[in-house]
Amino acid sequence: MNNAGKNNKEETERTMRDEQTQQKEERDFGEVLRHELNNPLTGILGNAELLLVELRRHNLELPPPAEARLETIAALAVRMRETVRRLSEEWQTQVVHLDSEPAVRAEACR
Repeated sequence: MNNAGKNNKEETERTMRDEQTQQKEERDFGEVLRHELNNPLTGILGNAELLLVELRRHNLELPPPAEARLETIAALAVRMRETVRRLSEEWQTQVVHLDSEPAVRAEACR
């Protein structure tokens, strides 16, 4: 292999390593983001549901607007949790797609 071919191969390998590093960082970012959003949502949802259960268990009543607000908090937390789940799945799909691209490019360079 001549010097130009060797340099081209080394550059291709370096580019592929850089892309793989970037993809790992993106995958890690997606996981951290999902985790950081889900933790407080779980706390919000759990506490709202526990308050509703306690109220009903002890036959206590909040003023209707207050109970409606508590139910809204729980419903919105569920909605946000589902949104985070869908976004996380989409993020993973995009990362998997990107993961396969360097192999395709490497094959094309051979």
